Amino acid sequence: MAASITITSVLDKISKDHLECPICTNRFINPTMLDCLHSFCFTCLKELHQQDPNNSILLCPLCRKKTTLEDNKVDSLPKDFKLNALVDEFTVQEQLMEGHGSEVKCQACKKNYTAVSRCIDCEHFICQECQQAHQQLAILESHKIYSLAQLQSGVVTYRSKIREYIPKCGKHSDQTLNIYCNTCQKLECTTCTVLDHGNPKHDLIGIPEALDKCKQEVAELVANAKKCKVDIQTAMEQASESRKKLESSYAETNMKISQKAAKERAKITEEEKQLKQEAESVYKDRVQTFETAEATNTKEVTQVEHKLDEVNQFMTQASSHEILDFKLKLINNLDELTKRQGEIVSDRLSFLEFEEGERSVGRLVLGDDQQAKAEAQAKEHEQIHTKQEWKLKESVSKIGNTKFKWAKSVAAFSDNEIVVLDFDRIALFALKPQLAANKSQSTHCPQILNDKSLVKPIALTVNNNDLLYVIDYLEVKVFNRKYMLHHQFQLSERKIFPSCLAVDENNLIAVGYSGKKILLYNPGGSLIRTFSTPVQVDYLTLYKERIIYSSQSGRHLHSVDYKGGKVFSVDIDQSERSYGVCCDKDGSIFVAQYNGTTQNNRICQYSPDGKYIGCDIEDCGDAYNITFTPSGNLVVAATSSVNIY
Repeated sequence: MAASITITSVLDKISKDHLECPICTNRFINPTMLDCLHSFCFTCLKELHQQDPNNSILLCPLCRKKTTLEDNKVDSLPKDFKLNALVDEFTVQEQLMEGHGSEVKCQACKKNYTAVSRCIDCEHFICQECQQAHQQLAILESHKIYSLAQLQSGVVTYRSKIREYIPKCGKHSDQTLNIYCNTCQKLECTTCTVLDHGNPKHDLIGIPEALDKCKQEVAELVANAKKCKVDIQTAMEQASESRKKLESSYAETNMKISQKAAKERAKITEEEKQLKQEAESVYKDRVQTFETAEATNTKEVTQVEHKLDEVNQFMTQASSHEILDFKLKLINNLDELTKRQGEIVSDRLSFLEFEEGERSVGRLVLGDDQQAKAEAQAKEHEQIHTKQEWKLKESVSKIGNTKFKWAKSVAAFSDNEIVVLDFDRIALFALKPQLAANKSQSTHCPQILNDKSLVKPIALTVNNNDLLYVIDYLEVKVFNRKYMLHHQFQLSERKIFPSCLAVDENNLIAVGYSGKKILLYNPGGSLIRTFSTPVQVDYLTLYKERIIYSSQSGRHLHSVDYKGGKVFSVDIDQSERSYGVCCDKDGSIFVAQYNGTTQNNRICQYSPDGKYIGCDIEDCGDAYNITFTPSGNLVVAATSSVNIY
């Protein structure tokens, strides 16, 4: 059976959902408003402030937004008159509920008679005798009196006089706030406008005109916030569609893998297993990306909806004076909504395909290769690679009191956070971006990452999914964005030590060896191909299915494609040795070069086909490894410091 719905149950729910203080969970008493438009009992806020009386900042218990107290006093906070009026009106209606009429007593005399009516002007329930007194006394005969029956039936709607309250001036208690200063964005009394706002620069207008202007500004910001909400929802829908395509392509890929594997099951069972594990790993990584975006966007939409509801309720129920008094808070809250953005997930993450092999099951195709190559070639032909001008932006030499001993390798996450490997200390350091108050302050917040899972880290890099790859002895350890170990795999070559690694746009991993080898791996750790090189490989980078590498002992810059075909091999100044190498987003190659006569390297630039363009940075320190951040900064691991250009 359905639960019966009574007037009492409905009123209880309304009171609980809308008229109870979130702190004490009792009905509001003297509701007081914070900057975020959330209200609480004045006494509750007073007690909250007493927990840290020297702090002039109050954190909202609901949304954690900060409100600054004037003179460190809770009394400076504005009263929520619209909510106070609602509590008053609700309390009266509650007293007038059917079956409770006889329990309402006269509030105008001491005889405890049953009330028969309510004087709207006195705001009292009155008995028959007091009603007659109102009608007989000339001073009271203008008062409006309604019977309980009229109020109970709804023929007459009770409206609290609190709604008609016009605030008084804090400086001149005998005057009301009846003028609005556009310059100061405050309500003022007549005397204050003469004494404090007489300057011609102050724009003074009447309440009706100021109210119309405020409503117009609020309406425009509400429209922008709604548009922002629509944009976030569009991003959610796009991510949802892309995920559906991913689900479909994942299922079809698994089916194709199984069909091919069934033909040669006896000899390729292990390869099938590896491919499915790799597909599952890619699938899980991408699903996590979609789910993270969906959760973020859902949270954003919910917050926008809640804030719009609060603003709409305020604009509907508040008086003209309240609206103008809280104009700045309304504008600030709505302005924050218009700046929110949805998290957009690239549709390319939905692409997952299987390509059959002639002598093996085949391989996973993680991106649309033909389209990517065509776009890359077209873009490469259009670009003119010229020498770039770089300036030192920041140099970090220590974390707190801990100095770098050997900053050997660097990488950057998608949010421009830089992670540094100190080879001598066997430790990782993070340089987290922060807003600097002035140009003399650091734009990064250094932090030591105490990871005990590393034994002998050699080099590191970051992939497109913000996973950190670290060569540790003869293993590759993979950490998530919180620097927690995600997974790890052993390197196929166990006889010689690796020297460097890099990942490409499809998250394929290349590992270089001083023993003149390069090994190419799938994201899950299965070996794709082994390359033999003419020189030892000390540093390498990947760009559009090309491997570009350098050697400290050589005087050349080399490049091969993923099939082992030579792309170029160019001479570097014979007096110099090459160290770190990386590419920018357009394919220009940057190499740290050392002439052996000083402790200062220089950064030289080459075109994507290996042609020398020029020296971009002179005297960049004892540089080893270099990389680019997503924002375009060039980061140099210079042994005793990390330099950012």
